[in-house]
Amino acid sequence: MRYRTALGTSDRAAPGLRERHIRGVMDAEQDSYSASTRRNYAGAWRQFARWSEREGFDALPAKPETVAAYLAERANDGLSPASLRMDRAAIRYRHSEAGHANPADNEGVRRVLRGLTRRAAWEGRAPKQAAALTAKALEAIRSTAHLRRTGPGGRTEGTRTARRRGRVDVALISVMRDAMLRRSEAAALTWADVEFRSDGSARVNVRRSKSDQDGNGATLYVGRAAATALQAIYSPDASLESPVFGLRSGRAVSNRIAKAARAAGLVGRFSGHSPRIGMARDLVADGAGVAAVQVAGRWASPQMPSYYARAELAGDGAVARFYGEE
Repeated sequence: MRYRTALGTSDRAAPGLRERHIRGVMDAEQDSYSASTRRNYAGAWRQFARWSEREGFDALPAKPETVAAYLAERANDGLSPASLRMDRAAIRYRHSEAGHANPADNEGVRRVLRGLTRRAAWEGRAPKQAAALTAKALEAIRSTAHLRRTGPGGRTEGTRTARRRGRVDVALISVMRDAMLRRSEAAALTWADVEFRSDGSARVNVRRSKSDQDGNGATLYVGRAAATALQAIYSPDASLESPVFGLRSGRAVSNRIAKAARAAGLVGRFSGHSPRIGMARDLVADGAGVAAVQVAGRWASPQMPSYYARAELAGDGAVARFYGEE
């Protein structure tokens, strides 16, 4: 048997010390991707492999035209551009892992993916952006958060339960806006990651995130109002390692925000991404540059904050300044 790594191949029969080195390299390669990313890639790869077998193509190594045909068929089946990019990344990952040339990086495959993405936009199948949870939307949620709600089964909350749930809703959304947290980061936040400051503000430590695969972490600012909301749900008896908001997944965060927005009478598709979008828009409207928003939100490029705040940026453009309406 031969080991395959990014550094080449080696026989299993190599001396013990060298074998340990190879094992260490293989383990390090695995850790270059998060566990969830590897699971997603594995699922996407299985679908490609089954399709290739059914159509009579080789999956490993695959030819660029095979990858292009697969992406085109998946698009015709209604998959979103994001799903197609996941498929392409999984194919790239599997070929790299096996030591084969990567067919997914072929220029023809890239052009096909660009064309499918544009077609999706023309046909109205482009990803729908989550609604922006702006400061105004947060005020609406604050004013209704503690009202008793009736669940799907027709049962209405007690007053104490509604107040406790409302405090968590306000703290969750306020902190996510100020720190511009992703939904997974909010779910992973523990009390050990929170520091209350003497000036009334707070700091939260994000240990690892989507844009920080090396695990360097980030310390983020939380203003006085959000810190006060956070203090309201803190208990001295809480374990330092317990989740701050009592939510175990990003999906649970999204569901909680959507319910709070709906109860406040807000219209739109609110989700775990809404606080980040809303704060990006508010910052740009208040005069912050896109570069500053990019840094605050820990985006890898200015593309996404520019997209989220496009309406605010349009109002600050050359035409608006020409008419003196900026």
